[in-house]
Amino acid sequence: MKSFVLSSIPFVAAALFAGAAQAENALLPGNAANGKALHAANCTGCHDSSVYIRKSRRVNSVEGLIGQVNGCNKQLSKNFNRDQINDLVLHLNESYYKFK
Repeated sequence: MKSFVLSSIPFVAAALFAGAAQAENALLPGNAANGKALHAANCTGCHDSSVYIRKSRRVNSVEGLIGQVNGCNKQLSKNFNRDQINDLVLHLNESYYKFK
């Protein structure tokens, strides 16, 4: 019995870690790979990645990031749907901002 419990610890720890990672990603819905493709096709014509990593960046929260993506969508008349907005936000957050 004791060896079974000890041998189960790595599996339990891995399951808890995986659950925590899924919970973190669940806060922002979307598909980062789709967001990356959308970003490459639609956003890099105006600016490169330096806008996301500069010290004086305008976006300082997840809510700000969502607002900025929605603003660009409206200003440029891209007509991205909700899923595409989510994909872009997730990609930008995972790649550059790393908000929790």
